[in-house]
Amino acid sequence: MENPASLHLTVTDEALAPSEPQPPASSSLFIPELDPKKRLSAAWIPFIFLSMALFIVSLASPVLALRKGNSGAEVTNLQKTLQAEGYFNGPITGYYGPLTEAAVIQFQQANGLSPDGIVGTNTTATLESDSAAATDASLDTPLEFESPIPELEKPAVSARPNFIIQRGDRTSQVASLQRNLQVAGYFNGPITGYYGSTTQSAVIQLQKAKGLTVDGIAGPKTRAALESTPASSASQTAPSTEATEDRMGFANPGLVLKRGSRNSDVMALQRTLQAQGYYDGPITGYYGNLTENAVIQYQKARGLTVDGMVGANTKATLELSSPTTTPSPIESPTGELNQDSFSTSTENSQDSPFNQDSFIEPQENYDTTPSEQDSFINEDSEKKKNDEQRQSSQMTLKQTISGKISPKSIVHSGRGLFFAQNMMYSHTITVYDRQYNLVKTIADAVNLEKYGHSKGSGTYKGSPVEAAFSDNGKYAWVSNYQMYGSGFNNPGSDKCSPSQKTDNSFLYRISTDSLAIDQVIEVGSVPKFVATSPDNRFALVSNWCSWDLSVVDIQQNQEVRRIKLGRYPRGIAVDAASQKAYVAVMGAYDIAVVDLNDFSLDWLKNIGNSPRHLSIDPGGQYLYATLNGEGTVAKIDLFTGKVLRKVATGNAPRSMDISDNGEFLYVVNYHSNTMSKVRTSDMSIQQTVNTNANPIGITYDPETNQVWVACYSGTIMVFQD
Repeated sequence: MENPASLHLTVTDEALAPSEPQPPASSSLFIPELDPKKRLSAAWIPFIFLSMALFIVSLASPVLALRKGNSGAEVTNLQKTLQAEGYFNGPITGYYGPLTEAAVIQFQQANGLSPDGIVGTNTTATLESDSAAATDASLDTPLEFESPIPELEKPAVSARPNFIIQRGDRTSQVASLQRNLQVAGYFNGPITGYYGSTTQSAVIQLQKAKGLTVDGIAGPKTRAALESTPASSASQTAPSTEATEDRMGFANPGLVLKRGSRNSDVMALQRTLQAQGYYDGPITGYYGNLTENAVIQYQKARGLTVDGMVGANTKATLELSSPTTTPSPIESPTGELNQDSFSTSTENSQDSPFNQDSFIEPQENYDTTPSEQDSFINEDSEKKKNDEQRQSSQMTLKQTISGKISPKSIVHSGRGLFFAQNMMYSHTITVYDRQYNLVKTIADAVNLEKYGHSKGSGTYKGSPVEAAFSDNGKYAWVSNYQMYGSGFNNPGSDKCSPSQKTDNSFLYRISTDSLAIDQVIEVGSVPKFVATSPDNRFALVSNWCSWDLSVVDIQQNQEVRRIKLGRYPRGIAVDAASQKAYVAVMGAYDIAVVDLNDFSLDWLKNIGNSPRHLSIDPGGQYLYATLNGEGTVAKIDLFTGKVLRKVATGNAPRSMDISDNGEFLYVVNYHSNTMSKVRTSDMSIQQTVNTNANPIGITYDPETNQVWVACYSGTIMVFQD
């Protein structure tokens, strides 16, 4: 932890060591020795009063408190320290604003201090100690279903002089630059924190407009010029036509906006709907099906006529509601544009205390031809997609299964059985057949001593999360979020790190013949996803709190290797040759690549914000990743390691499955309460269907062409494709 000792340097009075054996009286440190026979010069009077005041303050408060509104080096050091501990996720500005205050409160709560948001003596002492409780953003919370997204580990700002920002950088300062360029009217892309071609082009436009050296690099002069550009005049000085007002700012109040419209009014509409949590797509200025659906949702919520068109009444309601829902873009003592401002959509803020990065839009760094990029960033091809959608097969709801279940996941065995993992809320795995019958309810209670584990005698309960089947379907491997019973006193949680030394948990092996637990293997802390290699050598488990991957030898029924991966590993996919395993690291932008022969580690870098679930196509050429932090699904070329395309499926895409021929992906969108069918060839959405609340697990049965969706709220829905 970086020691914020410099917090004291400018705010405390440090007595210098005296040269005489006896220390001088404390007052002599400040007040000159006076001769009663000499008249005191008037010039000394202010000095005496100032010295006495400083002396009194030094006795009363060894450390002057830092609080909201302060600025300076002390605040900078505070922010750096809170950032190192995982509490502060904003830019290092030196200004004590609401983001810093919120981080201090979280730190105080975690360390048993009075949560007043003020850094006084006790808070400073705890910050300086090595025992302060570190925290991480919540990603998968079992009690409140799931939080939307973690705060990511951001690379440190480069040490280039004068804080030069250039192409290839990925930092919060880049996000601030993008936001300010957007407000000034130069930047039309999503706020990603990555300095790609779109950001570079925006900087070049700014430099041309301001008469600066045109190099596409945001140096001090460029950033100063950006700061001096008033937001109110941006529409006049910038070449962009993008709407940047907090309010919708319709140019023609009498114009009805509807499907097929394309203008700046539509762009303003999309921004307003996005700020209020109704619109998840890109800001394109084209009124397609995404925009129409968002309008319909808004009209339903507001009790308006539901026609999907924005007429006078809908406009008026949007105008009235928009000012209070637009997030503030800066943490600054003034209202001026701030180069360190960093604000993103807060539509998921109610689910996570770390919400400023809760919805980072699709990134710029995937390789694509200009025509491909246009088809993704714009809604230009919506009409074509809608025609194709009508021609494709349509999914229909076949069956809804309920009961005493809380399914976190649903997985098909390949032999006609479906396992639903019901976490700690039901302490069961429920098994169904293709006729939707409940075949068996398997309790998660085990006797650990029976399986050679020395925690103690008696029954222990687990909390089933995910499952995977051996290639022949003979066994199911089920992970348990945590264990309940004597000796398990330090369970993991959704805010955790290896330093907390939380309890390990266990992987159950279940025979699909007897439907009984027959092996129990200890793995890491808070195991989440499970995958098996097609050659039946390994079961792989991602451990949420120990930040590693457990490699279980299936023949030996024991863990044989731990591979460190970093913060919050989750989804796993193994190639058909059983040579490589891909692991999504949800607290990063990257996907780990594990060689299953020598367990060496490589990486697919800069895939996107918070990769969660992975699927690999049958031919082994493409990897698909749900990017929970972007609301998108990425298609990755495994030969080049590049992202070919992304598609926005909904709010918080969680799990997905792929058809046996690799033609379609089926994706559940947790906060949208929908499931999307995506054609893999061009990553176009063929259909989106509504589900019950909180769809989180999904599996595909190739024999029946049915898709089973686990809704965390307590049902399983089966769709016929």
